[in-house]
Amino acid sequence: MWLEVVLFVVLVVLLRYWFLRPKGMPPGPLVIPFLGNIPPFHISQVKEYRKKYGDIFRTELGSTKLIYLCNYQLIKEAFNKQELADRPDLPFANILTDGKEAGVIMTNGERWQNARRFLLRNLRDLGMGKTYLEDAIQQEANMLVEEMKKDTGVSTPFPQPINIAVLNVVWQMVASKRYMPGDERIRSFIKLLRSLEFSTWLVVADLFPRLKKIIPKFIRGKFLGEDSFARLVKEAKRLMGEVVAEHRAKLDPANPQDVVDQYLVAMDSKADIAEFFSELDLLKTAFDIFAAGFDTSSNLLRWMILYMIKYPDVQRRVQQQIDDVVPRDTLPSYQHKSRLPLVEALIHEVLRMSSLVGLGLLHSNISDVQLGGYFIPKGSWVFGCTVCCHDDPQYWKQPDQFNIDRFLDAEGNFSGQKEGFLPFSLGRRSCLGEALARMELYIFTAAILQNLSFSAPEGCEVDLEPNYRTIGIQLPKDQNIVITPRK
Repeated sequence: MWLEVVLFVVLVVLLRYWFLRPKGMPPGPLVIPFLGNIPPFHISQVKEYRKKYGDIFRTELGSTKLIYLCNYQLIKEAFNKQELADRPDLPFANILTDGKEAGVIMTNGERWQNARRFLLRNLRDLGMGKTYLEDAIQQEANMLVEEMKKDTGVSTPFPQPINIAVLNVVWQMVASKRYMPGDERIRSFIKLLRSLEFSTWLVVADLFPRLKKIIPKFIRGKFLGEDSFARLVKEAKRLMGEVVAEHRAKLDPANPQDVVDQYLVAMDSKADIAEFFSELDLLKTAFDIFAAGFDTSSNLLRWMILYMIKYPDVQRRVQQQIDDVVPRDTLPSYQHKSRLPLVEALIHEVLRMSSLVGLGLLHSNISDVQLGGYFIPKGSWVFGCTVCCHDDPQYWKQPDQFNIDRFLDAEGNFSGQKEGFLPFSLGRRSCLGEALARMELYIFTAAILQNLSFSAPEGCEVDLEPNYRTIGIQLPKDQNIVITPRK
């Protein structure tokens, strides 16, 4: 009797679940009611799912729908929609501010709009995207070259000053501060930041908070990365807190020097924008810029070095053009850019091949929306899979081949942006620092290849297989290289 009752209740619950499910959603793998299925967080899995289900497919975690867009036009259409301009509500993304929504990367609505407008205006005023900023970039590029020369002739890991040189460019605008390569405090913090694995566990814990309570704390801490994450949060709060406190103590409202000063002035004002400003929000905003300011560009420079090792003929070809255009006692600058099309083509091909943020930054829709002929329910997580655009034969001939000539025209000039190319985010959530990143990559790449050559240690092969330790990110693997000064 009881068995029949239980079976009847289970049947009713399952029928209710299936009848109340949204209709017309994209195809996807079999869903276990109330649990979902295993999402393809790793890029190789996304590619397999695309082959099976097409350019738009769906997986589920609990009640959350995960939508993967694997087509350039589809991504472009989606992220220009107002309905898809939000980020999902992820508690771990706001752990630095004790769960309060803050910063610029993961916020929404008026808070995000005000933060974005404020940062764009002030970063532009301070030089972002303007040619006079190149003096600061060249200073860091020169410092990096000199530091890398200290490790020449021997098998060595990627020099850590790559991180510091890239960080210094944006951090001088944000906090009037630059770090020296030997600064152990900042080196330790960057090492901690780079070593952290944003594992599937962090995502699952946000979707199934009761599961977190069931798992013993020592397991969460040691095996699921919770202890490392806690150390990062503690160190980030201390570092960012010191930056804010130093600026507060020296603030001259009539003469703000950087973004932090401008923020404090705006926060203290009676303007409407001050409603969304607080020192807690400033702490998170500073951390957002700090992390974004070095991580992407420094990893792309690592990818560039690995590809130069793998393709020494390309390395020599780019170096020869630099030698033909730029005097040996002069660092490459923006005035040389039009005459260095191979540098631009190299950067773009590395951006395409590495597809560093392969699943794009996560979006969420604030209301139901139709996309690609399918129904996307409100609150879905939407991934714009740039890696699928960058290996799409519709846009790229032999996409799996490294070929810088695909970005050159018949006369050997740089041909510019191409259809199917998404190195940075687009639409309403386009990258704040894209202009700065492009300038950095050009000057750093040209300066490095002007002065240094790269090869693999004797008897070794360079490994171009990405490290997938962070969800959706294709990081270059840590490996030894050989740096040789050029005469």
